[in-house]
Amino acid sequence: MTHSPASSDIPKALRTNTTSERPLGITPAPVQAIRNYQDLEGGIGREVNFRPPRYQSAEFGPVGAVVSVMVDDKTYACVLHDVSQNGVGFEWKESERLEVGATISLLTVSFDRHEAYRGAARVGSVREVDGFQLVGASFLDTLMNIDDVLQLRDVKAWSGAGPGLALKERPWRFEGHERFKSLVAELRLLLLDAEQQLGELEASLPWHVVHGGDQDMPARDALIHRLRTEVVDEILTVYNAIGSLRDPVTPAEHRAMKEYSIRQLDDLLMQASWLRRARDKPLGYPGDFELMNGIYGIGAFGSFAGNTLFAKTLNLFLVNTPAARAVAERKNVVAARLSKLLDECKPNGRPIRVLSLAAGPAQETYELLSSREHFPTPVEIVLFDQDKRALAFAYGRFKQLPAVKAGGQVRIVYLHDTIKRLLRDPRLFASFGEFDMIFSCGLFDYLPEATATTLTTNLYANLASGGSLYIGNQTIKTTSRWLIEFLADWYLIYREHAEMLAFARAGVPSADIQILEEPTGINPFVVLQRP
Repeated sequence: MTHSPASSDIPKALRTNTTSERPLGITPAPVQAIRNYQDLEGGIGREVNFRPPRYQSAEFGPVGAVVSVMVDDKTYACVLHDVSQNGVGFEWKESERLEVGATISLLTVSFDRHEAYRGAARVGSVREVDGFQLVGASFLDTLMNIDDVLQLRDVKAWSGAGPGLALKERPWRFEGHERFKSLVAELRLLLLDAEQQLGELEASLPWHVVHGGDQDMPARDALIHRLRTEVVDEILTVYNAIGSLRDPVTPAEHRAMKEYSIRQLDDLLMQASWLRRARDKPLGYPGDFELMNGIYGIGAFGSFAGNTLFAKTLNLFLVNTPAARAVAERKNVVAARLSKLLDECKPNGRPIRVLSLAAGPAQETYELLSSREHFPTPVEIVLFDQDKRALAFAYGRFKQLPAVKAGGQVRIVYLHDTIKRLLRDPRLFASFGEFDMIFSCGLFDYLPEATATTLTTNLYANLASGGSLYIGNQTIKTTSRWLIEFLADWYLIYREHAEMLAFARAGVPSADIQILEEPTGINPFVVLQRP
């Protein structure tokens, strides 16, 4: 049994420097266990009598091996079976018989045109194997340099973690789309310059100006203003130019463009906590409630969140992209429609009922309830979500509102169930009574047409007379698709107005159907009104 000697047993010249011995800033190499001569192991069993190692033909990988044998002035090409420094085994399929002890006047062993041995050989063994003779021959003139052959194999076989040295096969290479390539490369240079300049700026400022929590500091406000106008706006210009490209793209080109974007931008953009969470999906699904909070400027992924000034600036950029602003604007549209519903309602002996699908943090509802002091009639709101953490977050906020506290006029039901059941059970909400307003801001972004049609039918059936169903869906007009698909592996089903109207009409032909825009035009709603 071997052992690792204590550091005191190792000569000082061979020891790794201790912390006190090494220069500041130099990381020591790991200590290697140095064994004493008396602890070294030798051969076991048949290995005690050393023989040069023998290599099978398969061990040479892509290197082609040929054994050439001259018999009676005729040369035969044979298949290599195995080889060592002092001999070779080859397949002999010729009519002439090789006898044990016979001398082959000329035998060569070649590996991809490299002649590793050329000279005489003596037949040492002949065996019948599967219809041919397996001949073993010893080299007579010299030994073969097997290391040369193994090194040749290693050079030709190396592939690394990808396609080896074949640069033309790089996954990021593709023909055409020069405008896309140049803009992505330009964006990288902008980000690199921003990283350097913002690092210098951060080093010159007090910590609390960059990272402190007081949002009302004049210096902080001035800093954010400069970042928006001098950095974020410039990044957005190039970002939107990339997203506005509409050249047809094949699946193969899409994969290559994604790899190109990752290679150019990943190390920079992934410093933004919002985008990293979007890609990592720690809750198991895209677009979780924490990401929505970030767009709303709330929580750990808010607009000015990050470990460095550069990371904070990237977050500020991301939550100001057109798609992110559309998410914030659609929230405002829903809040305005909820407020209008409350203003125009007439007491009829029952509460106003509202259903929010895939509610997430329910920011639109929270803003509405926290801004209103008067409710002309009781209100019941059902928040449906498959993520109990999202509901727990909403619960903690709503419980602090006067309108929701005990004795308030608003009752909130937190319904935790699966999207699978939502899609399969048309009577999931039957026990709550008929709703005056049902809205889904982002769920339909993930539903294929047939599923979207069926769910529209089921939701519409839960509307009260005069009630409205609002279904949001991002359109292809967004300039953010390339980034969230390429960098965050986040895929949506984008629909034009005609496609939204199509699934709505297929689901409820009798409804009054129209499109409701939010200010950016990226995240409209199709609205179905029950007569």
